[in-house]
Amino acid sequence: MNHAHDQKSDQTPPPLKQPVSVHRAFVYSACAPGWGDIYAGYRWRGYATLSMFLFCMAWFAWTLFEILQTVVGQLFDSFKGAGTFATPELPLTVLAISLLGIYFTWLWSMLSAVDTAANRRKQTGFPPQHSVGWAVLISWLCPGSGQVYSNDRRFGVMVFCAYLLGILLLFPAYNQLFQSLSELAKTGQLPANNPYAIIGIVHELIVRVNYSFGKVFQQTIKYFAVAGTLAALRQGPLQDDTRWLTPSLGYGAALVGLGWLCPGSGQLLQGRHRIGWGMFAAYFGSKFLIGLLLGGDRITTAAADELAWPSIAVQWGSMIEAPAAMFVLSQRRNR
Repeated sequence: MNHAHDQKSDQTPPPLKQPVSVHRAFVYSACAPGWGDIYAGYRWRGYATLSMFLFCMAWFAWTLFEILQTVVGQLFDSFKGAGTFATPELPLTVLAISLLGIYFTWLWSMLSAVDTAANRRKQTGFPPQHSVGWAVLISWLCPGSGQVYSNDRRFGVMVFCAYLLGILLLFPAYNQLFQSLSELAKTGQLPANNPYAIIGIVHELIVRVNYSFGKVFQQTIKYFAVAGTLAALRQGPLQDDTRWLTPSLGYGAALVGLGWLCPGSGQLLQGRHRIGWGMFAAYFGSKFLIGLLLGGDRITTAAADELAWPSIAVQWGSMIEAPAAMFVLSQRRNR
């Protein structure tokens, strides 16, 4: 019995002398994956994350070294007259997988740090933190961690997984971009003496990538993570907060910035959910519509550029409407 009790106590983080800061844990893991978990008292989880990150780093470095060694070796052989230079078979897929492992582990470390630090505060009886600025930063750098920060762990993991899926969906679009550029270069359709033509061709391909399903989906998840976190804070700990509805130069400027960063998020922070989510849906709905038309070759890339004005109008409308509502609503309350 005593042995089981001692074993259980070894798995429990040591008591806190001061409350764990979710913000500090997030910054620690953003700088060094696993550090935030170790700071929060979950050492084995932190060491596991750090080990995975270092493994992916070593894998990427070794693969890159092999590629450089192969390319440089063949290049020097061609200089010595041993043969003509030809593009060798390179493990580019392995390089991409190792790089994704680095990025995914880095994202996971931030989500895990927010989760462990928030859970540590709950275990020790300290109240959750709810800073708007930190919520936006956490959600922007690691979509899904903002939901964990606002005490919705399950939904946060779902958003995080959806964001990772969006990153994977980007590969077909970028692969098509590189293949198109390679084909144009091989067939001589990239005129070296006309840089403006090259810029035009590359711009057309980039527009198609930006309006591809994977790109728009990934952006939508990232912006949704920010908007959803602010909406959750407003419905929870900031429910009675009137600072975002009271005329103020500082908070008005913050609302303008939120409207530029994520259309509709300022309105959600004010508790005006219908108009906030409406602006959010209008902004990304227009992008999805342009992507469908462009992907089906129903419009040209030039027309896609021209049709970008609805999303820009929604963005500017969100930037202007939220601070203007501060004055309108305050006047109504004072009457």
